[in-house]
Amino acid sequence: MWINVKAEKINEVIKTVNKNHGTSYELLNRFDKGEWGAYRIAEPGKKSVVLKFFTDLSNTNIVDDDPKLAKNITDRLLSLDYPVPKYIYSGRIGKGLYWVQQEFPGKPLWQNPTVEQIEKVLSFLLLQKNQAISEKQNYSLIIKDTVFGNRLGGLRSIQNYSPEMSKFLDNLVFSVKDLEALPLPNSDIVHGDFSHHQGKITGIIDWQEAGCGDWLVDLTRLIYSLHDRPHLANPIIKHVKQEDLLRIRLYTAFTIIEMLLWPIQQNQINIENSFNKAKSAVNFVFAKNCTY
Repeated sequence: MWINVKAEKINEVIKTVNKNHGTSYELLNRFDKGEWGAYRIAEPGKKSVVLKFFTDLSNTNIVDDDPKLAKNITDRLLSLDYPVPKYIYSGRIGKGLYWVQQEFPGKPLWQNPTVEQIEKVLSFLLLQKNQAISEKQNYSLIIKDTVFGNRLGGLRSIQNYSPEMSKFLDNLVFSVKDLEALPLPNSDIVHGDFSHHQGKITGIIDWQEAGCGDWLVDLTRLIYSLHDRPHLANPIIKHVKQEDLLRIRLYTAFTIIEMLLWPIQQNQINIENSFNKAKSAVNFVFAKNCTY
């Protein structure tokens, strides 16, 4: 489901980009995937690029609103031959942020990735270990504040949706309550929304909310996305060590809160599907310890 962004706002952002950077971009079209929206823009006679923006950061994971952070992170990854888009411009728009970035060829792996494609995505993820560039956008803090501090009011929104969901969430938070004091690393780059549909054979996109933390945050997102398809999840599961399980449980709780909160806030029709996915993930991670 798209967030409905009025044409006037899109044109306002493009006008701001052009004013700030001496460019002459024009809107070509909106990409057909992604809730917040991505827009193909181009200067006359030049190659198209991608414009992304958030007009309001309150419903994002961005806690350090540094418009240059995504560029700094992706520049580090590019130096490691990690296929990410080059960030060209970035800046502020009102209370939000915008980014202009390189457009990658190919199609997102939305529905039916192959084992080979998942292994390729995983090989990229492993490059993020020990590559944090700063302590900004610290997912170790974001996760604990979300699960234990009720950041964004996420817990209340989910609890108010239905008695069954409220009970499920209460049990989930209780099951990780003893992990509130668990030390979490901040030495890795964390994408923050690393699931199989973000990956392309040509690269990994959407680094606007990236920061530092534990690479297992992104690995947990892949487990969440693919745990109900063992043939795809097995290449990922083999990287899970016994000592990782406590952190993966905490990161699963964080992922579930985000995955349930979004469709509820956007009044989507697939909330029951999201709830079933969450229950399945809890069973796989907490009861089965990430084993089949």
